[in-house]
Amino acid sequence: MTTGEILDSVRELGGELTLQGNKLPYRLPDCPEARELLEAIKRDKEAIKALLRDSESQPPTLEEIKAALPPGVRLVSYQPKQAPFAVAPVSVVTNAGQFFRAYLRDLNWRMAEPQGYHVPPLTDILAKLADAGLELQLEKPGAFVNAHGLEVSDDDVPF
Repeated sequence: MTTGEILDSVRELGGELTLQGNKLPYRLPDCPEARELLEAIKRDKEAIKALLRDSESQPPTLEEIKAALPPGVRLVSYQPKQAPFAVAPVSVVTNAGQFFRAYLRDLNWRMAEPQGYHVPPLTDILAKLADAGLELQLEKPGAFVNAHGLEVSDDDVPF
């Protein structure tokens, strides 16, 4: 079984295999297939780490972006920039995959907890994602909020 096949099999079983620094934490169901996979994971641990390191640095696919968006957020465009890229006057992104995934998690958190203090303000999240090539629009009944925090009503949209 190749490294890619191991990762695919983990996902097919509903498990998860992630890279956290140099550690390879996993979550697998309790079944015979998972126990076989665990042996393959242990055997090919270094190759799996290398594959995950490479795939995590790549910007997410359009399908991954769509799956990560919370309800009420509409994709406007996605043209990911090549790393390194700047998202604010003092920020340079060298790992595009990590950047996009972190800000999509922040977006989900902010949408669920609008008054929370755990993540950046919504306008900052939208602006940084737009700087990186992912433009989103928040849908509210009869209105949209764009990356600049400007609310636009349906009457302002010419289509």
